[in-house]
Amino acid sequence: MILGCFFKYVLHRLGFVTGCFFEFICKSEILTKGNKMKLEYNDFVHPKHFDYFVAAAKECKCHILVRKTGRASLIWVGRPGYTGKRADLKAKTSDHNGGQFPIAGLVCSPFLCPQAFTADRLGKARELWVGNARLITTPNNNTGFDDTRAIPFSACRTPYIVQTKRGHKHYGCVALVEMGLLTPRYVHGDYDLFAILPEGKPFDAKKVNPVKLTLGSSMTPGTMTLPERLRFSDDNLVESDEGPLTFRVGTYINNRIAATSTDVLGALMVNHGEAINRKMDEDEDRYQPVLAFMPKPVNGQEARILSGKTEHEQYYYNA
Repeated sequence: MILGCFFKYVLHRLGFVTGCFFEFICKSEILTKGNKMKLEYNDFVHPKHFDYFVAAAKECKCHILVRKTGRASLIWVGRPGYTGKRADLKAKTSDHNGGQFPIAGLVCSPFLCPQAFTADRLGKARELWVGNARLITTPNNNTGFDDTRAIPFSACRTPYIVQTKRGHKHYGCVALVEMGLLTPRYVHGDYDLFAILPEGKPFDAKKVNPVKLTLGSSMTPGTMTLPERLRFSDDNLVESDEGPLTFRVGTYINNRIAATSTDVLGALMVNHGEAINRKMDEDEDRYQPVLAFMPKPVNGQEARILSGKTEHEQYYYNA
């Protein structure tokens, strides 16, 4: 297996520690946002990973707030042939299946599969897709590619490729191939950390001073010329705003997942800094539902769901 395709930031996170799965008891919390929405812990993290987040919060003495990942994406986590979304890929995961085909939760083309997106997300999905077009090859045919073997560099000179085979179960979905260096792996959502709060002091998001890291691909095919390599590296740099605990928390969680994973690529689920560290888009909710993991149990609970400005701000103050 070729392991050099990961981002430099993620490469540091490759390591294996002993670990085991624990029985996960599904807990839920009804949100007060009009009493219309009910979220459970496994809307945010995979049940088998719940205890890894609990352990990370205790080990790093912090509160870890995770954005909603969605069950549609989480059902693909840990399966051979699938991987979490890297920091370079901004394209959206789909909301619905494509008719009879299972594509919900996977990154897919909003142009080939517009029906896979809700009406309120389709426009943004298309905007982000166009912005990522330089990273994704969309074959101009209906034969697609064989996802059981590596694709020749001559057929794909980008990190990602779209499955265009009509009738394929993942028609329209994006696979990571790293310019032909990897067997295709379809891309699902990763863990998007919202914030990491140090234990024992009130948290003020306005006083966070993140470090801006530049991430880039660390691997290119041997057939690439030097000018091509340099151009590819410059064109595919992405920024990640990271706090003092980002690297430690992400490394811990990824290592725990990797210890029980059959595929290292599939184990990399925390791939960038927290959302609260960067300037959020206008349509992003600063007080969106998040699952907060605590360094110490409170009333017997190791995590709780926050929703709305009041719950967020009270939690920050009591951190």
